[in-house]
Amino acid sequence: MKPKVKLRLLFFVIVLAMLFLSAPILAYESIKTSDIPNSSEVSVNNQMIINSLSELPDVDNRGNIGQQVVIIYKNSSSFNVQSLSLSTNQIARGETVSDRVDILEVKNDVDIDAFIKMINENPNVLAADRNDILKTYSLPNDPYVTDGKAWQFQAIGNDKTWDQVTNDQTIGVAVLDTGINTRHPDLTGRIISGYDYVTKSTEVIDQDGHGTLVSGFIAATANNGIGLSGVAGTADIKIAPYRVGTKGLSVANICAALMDAADRSDIKVINMSYGGYEYNTSEAAAIQYASDRGKVLVASSGNEGESSDPESGLSSYPASYDGVISVAATTRSNDWASFSQYNDKVDLAAPGEDVYTTSLTGGYTNDSGTSFASPIVAGACGVLLAANSELTASEVETALKATALDLGDPGKDDYFGYGLIQLDQALAKVTTDKPLAALYKTHIQNLGWEKEFKRNGQLSGTSGLGYRLEAISITLDNPGYDVGVSYRTHIQDIGWQDWRDNGDLSGTSGESRRLEAIQIKLFGADANRFDIYYRTHVENLGWLSWAANGQQSGSSGYGYRLESIEIMTVPKDTPFDTSGDSFLISP
Repeated sequence: MKPKVKLRLLFFVIVLAMLFLSAPILAYESIKTSDIPNSSEVSVNNQMIINSLSELPDVDNRGNIGQQVVIIYKNSSSFNVQSLSLSTNQIARGETVSDRVDILEVKNDVDIDAFIKMINENPNVLAADRNDILKTYSLPNDPYVTDGKAWQFQAIGNDKTWDQVTNDQTIGVAVLDTGINTRHPDLTGRIISGYDYVTKSTEVIDQDGHGTLVSGFIAATANNGIGLSGVAGTADIKIAPYRVGTKGLSVANICAALMDAADRSDIKVINMSYGGYEYNTSEAAAIQYASDRGKVLVASSGNEGESSDPESGLSSYPASYDGVISVAATTRSNDWASFSQYNDKVDLAAPGEDVYTTSLTGGYTNDSGTSFASPIVAGACGVLLAANSELTASEVETALKATALDLGDPGKDDYFGYGLIQLDQALAKVTTDKPLAALYKTHIQNLGWEKEFKRNGQLSGTSGLGYRLEAISITLDNPGYDVGVSYRTHIQDIGWQDWRDNGDLSGTSGESRRLEAIQIKLFGADANRFDIYYRTHVENLGWLSWAANGQQSGSSGYGYRLESIEIMTVPKDTPFDTSGDSFLISP
């Protein structure tokens, strides 16, 4: 073969070899350097690890709600989503509702129950559960009722209290609803800042009207020569509107609003005129968060009380969660409103049939529903707090129950609870009774002694952080009664200690031993004039029922730690629910 031909053939072979060898290299390089569409995500095996929800499509509440999950985090952090280690193989959509609440829509092939279980096991998560759309509890107007108008205020004794309370510090009532007509002439000047979780704006609007109806019962302006007055009368009580939906209210938005309202010092009462019939872990956690921060929580019992309704007699939420005052509706003649839901969680009753209030159009209207009984009670709670700012949530509720007009069967019943509220009598009680209050603080693992004593029903300790209580100190805020407090604790590996009195330490400090149970009792000549109630939050068991007057609260033989405690004193024979177990013994 000629030398030139050999040279050409060799060159051709080299070129072919380079082409075949370079192809996979070039293909590999194209994968490595392809544009990553989301700078906040990392590609792994054709999936994206999610570090921010801002790059995902927003959740559509009218869409696939059955695949949506509400997540509440224990703390505010920009790394909350990253801590979940989620990928786009699992998540179709996502949205940040607030700094503590996210909503995720998982893909249809993802087992949502298993997903929720996995999320709840994350140490950064307070609670997670399915999203839902709840309905407001109003009914159509009854057109034959044309006179009487705002009769509801006389029915609860509010006609005697409208101008009896003045307060220097505004009492904020958060209304979680469809918004508010800020230009209504009877609501102007009665509104403080809120938030619109639908439009993500501080300019809260009302496109449905339900929130404006609810708000009028609480704080419509008194003595301005127009319209009507809310329960607040002339007291400085104002609405903080939180828009959480329009026709239907999103659980995700509700949770975010609850958390925000709970963290505000100006908000003392939260009204929830809506509900559903499914227990929701996320909503329950947000309710507990607000309750732990001393908020008075009020909700409508539901509108499914008719015997023909398939949900008649069932528990409606949020009204049936612990720590929430569940309100039923009454008629003009103090009868039970036929639509009003009944169950053993009903606490109080208020007018709710053909009641008169502010409307979205700027005028006034009659409407019916437990949605409107609830804000009447919420407004009454605000009045009591305006009259006595030292009251705890438990004391407010106790005052209303102790003075309620007993309707239906004697005592507490499923239709009226303790009865129809009588605001004039409750107001007299909180302003004339000399209160005896429990003061207490705990020594917490790794944190030491709490800086301040907690008061009558407030939480002392921690919840959800896994810390044990190691010691407790209890005393009384005593205006002059001959009464003291005595208590003892059951300590890990030691058992029951001797009784301690009036501020002494019971437990251990610096020995890393947990408290497992507690007993508390009153002593002295006036001790028989009061009851002392207390309950404990136990590791793995949660809150036990209330114990009273020397009974044991906690557990024995399980090795579980106490994590928090609530204590309160009330006048003797004050209605108080102590059903359930207050002390558990290992078999």
